[in-house]
Amino acid sequence: MSTVPDLANEDRADHFLPLQRYISEHCVSLPIESLLPADSPRLNGESKEHVRLIAELDDEPQPIIVHQQSLRVIDGMHRLRARAERGDTTIRARYFTGSDSEAFLFAVQSNTQHGLPLTREDRRAAAERIITAFPTMSDRALAKFTGLAQQTVAGIRQRLPPTRSGEARIGVDGRARPVNPKENRRIAEAYLQENPHASLREIARAANISPSTAQDVRRRATLQHGSPDPRARQRPALSPVDGSGSGPEQLRHLELLARDPSVRHTDTGRMLVQWLRLTAAISKNQSVIVNSVPEHCSAIAARAMRVCMAHLEEFATKLEQR
Repeated sequence: MSTVPDLANEDRADHFLPLQRYISEHCVSLPIESLLPADSPRLNGESKEHVRLIAELDDEPQPIIVHQQSLRVIDGMHRLRARAERGDTTIRARYFTGSDSEAFLFAVQSNTQHGLPLTREDRRAAAERIITAFPTMSDRALAKFTGLAQQTVAGIRQRLPPTRSGEARIGVDGRARPVNPKENRRIAEAYLQENPHASLREIARAANISPSTAQDVRRRATLQHGSPDPRARQRPALSPVDGSGSGPEQLRHLELLARDPSVRHTDTGRMLVQWLRLTAAISKNQSVIVNSVPEHCSAIAARAMRVCMAHLEEFATKLEQR
């Protein structure tokens, strides 16, 4: 049985995912006459031919899913009709403890994964109802539930009356993402200009974006305007490791770091030392490397190097702030 996810996590908003958390672990035997017909996504009801086909099988059918509060069948109406046609009076079932809207969502999901497939009209009607019940569900998540194409779901949403879905929608992974990402990026850029010392988490929270998107916004701002952090502009530039000035001192610090057992005995520590050694080697041989880059690749290489510098600057800042 699935456990209920931690909704306290600010990056998650999966109030309808996964629905399996509402399914009971154990089966129960229920009287067939006590069960109510399904609130089915099938517009034309059950297929009599499919019921007869199931009734002729000797295999024990899978337990049906029943809404515990209303005793309404959620998944398994064909199996229920088949058992009744065979003269059975009871049927194995599992309880579903979610809401009525979640029960319908589970019914749609179940009928797209097994049993008699839903028709295109069934799926489109179900999509309309789900959008009304769960306006924050993303088009991709809704497409996964209904088996429709994402573009089809988007078209259905556009034809429906506007709903109060807010500025974010919840995706397949349960994460809330902005409906208009460009506007959220603009908010992040403005926040970064006013708060150059803000962490990625603070930028993400202010603009309702992910930390990775906040990192991209900061990197682009650094490439376009230089470091948005005044402290970074005030830092003295490191001397190149070329054997003169502070070069030997930097190499001494690197070797001390490489000999530290807590660094050299871990994979991440060895990766850090290799990274710093490669950076030192590039700095030492920068004249040779610069002259070897083809002229038509110079601008591309320079932009790539500035991206790497932005990553290195952010890495150094995080180390200093620990």
